[in-house]
Amino acid sequence: YVVLWFLVIGLCLIVVGLARQVGTLHLRLGPRGALELDDEGPPLGEAPVPIDAFDTSGAPVNIGGPGEAQLLLFVSPTCRSCAEVLPSLSVVARTGTMTPIVITDADVAEARTIETTRINARVVSSPEAVRLYEIPGTPYAVALDRTGVVRAKGTANNLEQMEGLVDTARRRLSEPLHEHGAT
Repeated sequence: YVVLWFLVIGLCLIVVGLARQVGTLHLRLGPRGALELDDEGPPLGEAPVPIDAFDTSGAPVNIGGPGEAQLLLFVSPTCRSCAEVLPSLSVVARTGTMTPIVITDADVAEARTIETTRINARVVSSPEAVRLYEIPGTPYAVALDRTGVVRAKGTANNLEQMEGLVDTARRRLSEPLHEHGAT
């Protein structure tokens, strides 16, 4: 029995050592970016048609087109992941010098429920934008540059993915469009 106890203690030490190594590898890999698929959402390097809409307070909002760089987050009022990502939207957009806009295909009454999460962004009810941007599901983020060109896009389920999307957009902004293609 003494030998078995030494073996159990030895195995426990090995498991703890392996867990530490897995943690170290996880930290080295760094944050993962948003899931960006070429055949989903608006095409990279192209400017979707600008949309004139109204936020839930009735103020006009321009989605896309030339002007300020924008970080569009497409959400659904019943989406749990959306509720987790929403509070970080304005902070992430600010670091990328972008204007945050939350877009939903829900009606205006349902869109107002999104505002109760106390986000610092305008909320727009626009089924047209969801259709034109070919949004596959929520939460989905699209980063537009000052000319309205899509620089990054993808499903963003957490803060790390949102930050990765903005970093990708900034990196692509400094590269010529033909070098990165639609990756």
